[in-house]
Amino acid sequence: MSRSDREPLASLIVGSELRELPRVSAWVQDWAQRQRLPSRVAQQLDLCSTEALTNIMTHGSGDEAAHCSISLRLGWRGEDVALEVEDEGRPFDPLQAPDPARAGSLEDAQVGGWGIPIVRHFSDGMHYRREDGRNRLTLLFRPTAPP
Repeated sequence: MSRSDREPLASLIVGSELRELPRVSAWVQDWAQRQRLPSRVAQQLDLCSTEALTNIMTHGSGDEAAHCSISLRLGWRGEDVALEVEDEGRPFDPLQAPDPARAGSLEDAQVGGWGIPIVRHFSDGMHYRREDGRNRLTLLFRPTAPP
């Protein structure tokens, strides 16, 4: 797709409720299809958006989670696809979060805590900043990167 064929920035605002995840997934997949992204990149974008939102929705705002909004912006940043996720939750920099300890056996494996490592693995870049009382996480994906 040439740069002139690219759509302008797309945006979506959702509530901080897990029931919003299918709507976000459909929005991401629709955008990726219109941009003719490789299926690998579309799947990674969908997975990472789901993981980031799930973390925000389950950990970000405590009892106030249902009253918070999450803003998503999706578009091109040079040759990369950028997904920006912004929320009103308590400050949290996922770049500083440690990976969970690797278990010696399935019985010893930790349940939960794998969302951030999944996002780190499947995105090509992560940037975080706290600004105006909001968390802003930007994930980058390179459609031309090897699988």
